[in-house]
Amino acid sequence: MARTALLFCFSFFLVLTSVGANKSLKNIKYLKKHTNFVKEFPRHGLLLLHWFANAVVIDENGAIQLSFDPGQGSYGLHLYRNKTPDQNVKGRAPSRSESRYYSLGDLSCGGARMLPFYVMQDFHNSKGSQYGNIDRVLIKVQNSSPQRVDKVYITQKSQGTGFDPSQTYEISTQLLIQIRALRKNIACNADDPRLDFSPCEFLNHQQKVVKVEMMYPKAPGLAWFLTLAGYNIDQRFDTFSTLFCSTNSSNSNYYPLSTEDNERQCFVQHRMKLELKSTSKGFARITWSGIPESIARMDIDVGLYEDGTKEEPLKEYPLNGRTFGSIDTTVPLNPGLQIHLLQSEKTLHYLLFSTTHYTSIWKGPEFDEANGVLPTRVRGYDVCLQLYTKDGYACARLYIKKSFTNWRNVFDNSWVGFYASSSDDNAKYSKYEWVVNFEKRSEEDCPLDFDIYESESSLAIGPGVQARLMLTNHIASEKARTVPWEERSTFRQ
Repeated sequence: MARTALLFCFSFFLVLTSVGANKSLKNIKYLKKHTNFVKEFPRHGLLLLHWFANAVVIDENGAIQLSFDPGQGSYGLHLYRNKTPDQNVKGRAPSRSESRYYSLGDLSCGGARMLPFYVMQDFHNSKGSQYGNIDRVLIKVQNSSPQRVDKVYITQKSQGTGFDPSQTYEISTQLLIQIRALRKNIACNADDPRLDFSPCEFLNHQQKVVKVEMMYPKAPGLAWFLTLAGYNIDQRFDTFSTLFCSTNSSNSNYYPLSTEDNERQCFVQHRMKLELKSTSKGFARITWSGIPESIARMDIDVGLYEDGTKEEPLKEYPLNGRTFGSIDTTVPLNPGLQIHLLQSEKTLHYLLFSTTHYTSIWKGPEFDEANGVLPTRVRGYDVCLQLYTKDGYACARLYIKKSFTNWRNVFDNSWVGFYASSSDDNAKYSKYEWVVNFEKRSEEDCPLDFDIYESESSLAIGPGVQARLMLTNHIASEKARTVPWEERSTFRQ
């Protein structure tokens, strides 16, 4: 196992050292011209790159800064390499590396549920395609300042565990700046690539932009970026129009539509929302909207699944022709819960019993245990506090830097309070737990630089619930409070 890991690390080093000047993508035009991958459904590389470009901060000197610590695993980031190339060479003394690499884009890991749905949409709805989860963004950061990004790469996984050197490209800061510039309407911004177009070229691209906007949830600049980067829009369009139109035509006896109406009903993915929200008692609330009338009139159910890998729903409810609505379930909120728009077909066996076969027409996002909210920094200490849920109850998680070795002494009288409302005074906590009584996660489940400690309360999760950390017995010693739990849905753009 160790030998495999060493070979893996060394292969990664060879990949990056092979990325020369001709493998650097200077701008969107270079991206379109010099890359032949990540441009077709269900590849998510361009979607991932768009999100990353808009999630970082780029200062006037071109320095790239993350707004979160990548070592905590947010958005599915995980350490790719913690050894230097010298450590992989037999007989050579190990050297101290000043940087490390993180990988972003494994959509099957739990942390990726924090990503907006437009990044995850094709992964969930590609029916298990082998190409739906092979793209990655790699970042190189400094050990001393992990939120400072030195280099960015886009690549794809090859067969086995490594990355494909021929499909690994360095992303320039200018390319990231151009992607960010597309968020706004065209203006006199030297970084906006649309300024180079003639009126005819602009109109041609704009027609494609409109097509993209019919397929993805609205995200500032996404449609323009996919268009200019050379994404195969027609292939993506045909894939989903075939799905929805064939669904419509197979049920045409139930609702006769004109040709024009049928075409319009076929291209509506961006309007459909399958959202998972929280009730005040910690149960899952199913909501849906934007369902085409042609589909709603079919024998269609909305199903709640334990996660995206399960074949049968925990609960299913008929739409009964409703294009929008909500249902409060008795299923406790848990990470991974997912809503499907589905059809079911029962098969009788010898008139004694029957089996039900489920076909998912469309899948919404999986529920993130922290409701998509980043950990909150504890003022003055290398510690972060996060509110999450398990089995419908409010839970708290502490990320403690391993270098903070005397934290038990510092937090000897510290406690975390669980509050039913963010407007409650510090003294009006519903439940509390001493920090030293938090349970430690196993080392295998912890990031390289952090130890993770958790505590589960008996307070039901729901809108307004909040966790706060007090340094001492006094209620005035507050050092951190989480963002209040919102009724907000899993549908993040």
